[in-house]
Amino acid sequence: MKKYHKILGLLLGVSFMFTSTSCLKDNEHFTDFANVGAIAEIPSAAFYGIVENQSFTFSTKPVGYSFDVNIASPSTLSQSVDVTVGVDAGALKKYNDANGTTLEVLPTFGYTLVNPTVTVPAGKRLGTITINFNTDKIDASKSYALPISIKTATNGIVVSSNYSTKILAVKIKNIYEGEYTATGLFTHPVNGPRKINRPKTLQTVNGNTVETEFADLGGSGWTMQLLVNPDNTVKLTPTGAANAGTVQFGVNIYDPIKKTFTLNYQYSGGGGFRVINETLTLN
Repeated sequence: MKKYHKILGLLLGVSFMFTSTSCLKDNEHFTDFANVGAIAEIPSAAFYGIVENQSFTFSTKPVGYSFDVNIASPSTLSQSVDVTVGVDAGALKKYNDANGTTLEVLPTFGYTLVNPTVTVPAGKRLGTITINFNTDKIDASKSYALPISIKTATNGIVVSSNYSTKILAVKIKNIYEGEYTATGLFTHPVNGPRKINRPKTLQTVNGNTVETEFADLGGSGWTMQLLVNPDNTVKLTPTGAANAGTVQFGVNIYDPIKKTFTLNYQYSGGGGFRVINETLTLN
């Protein structure tokens, strides 16, 4: 990703040069670029939009992420420029209001802005901002975002009015999250057995727990959480509208090699137990 950001920075510099010429007076022999200013911007916001969705794998160690700021100008500058960024809650509110979204500002315990100020050396265009995310402290069920804006730039450099903000929509996932295929059998004491063969999405709850559809009853609001223990045995907990009296029996385990969950569980109802035997296989 950094390679592409550096290319973007160079392209923006060239683009700035050409678009600026329409504002300049020239004659048949000479075009004067001397008075064209320079702009501090975030290239990825210009090319990909203000919001960037970023998924980070759950870890007990900080997870690093970086992006570039760019000094767009007809030519590289002869002096260095210090560019300072900061969290901009107002920018996130403006985005939410405009788009009907409800993204929340990521709490400060969820990240560290490693270098809020970066120096772009003379003769260069790009500087790199680094953020460390504390993924083990971030609630995976929340819709968090980290809005970062350029606050200032030294030596008279103007901050872009259009491309100075980047909103990182942060999603935390553990190693079990993903798209799975569920196969197996749902045995009803009155209606008999029916096959289970359907896609299921497993979503992160925390570092070792995911939540998904209960048997084939997700359309009725039945869900379940699967907690993977250190020995790869699985604890199943009914959630949502699922029968709170659900119990496990037989083998309930996660295979880290095949990336499959083997689940056996049942709950009581009219006529007896509803018995579910299913395997969830990562696609």
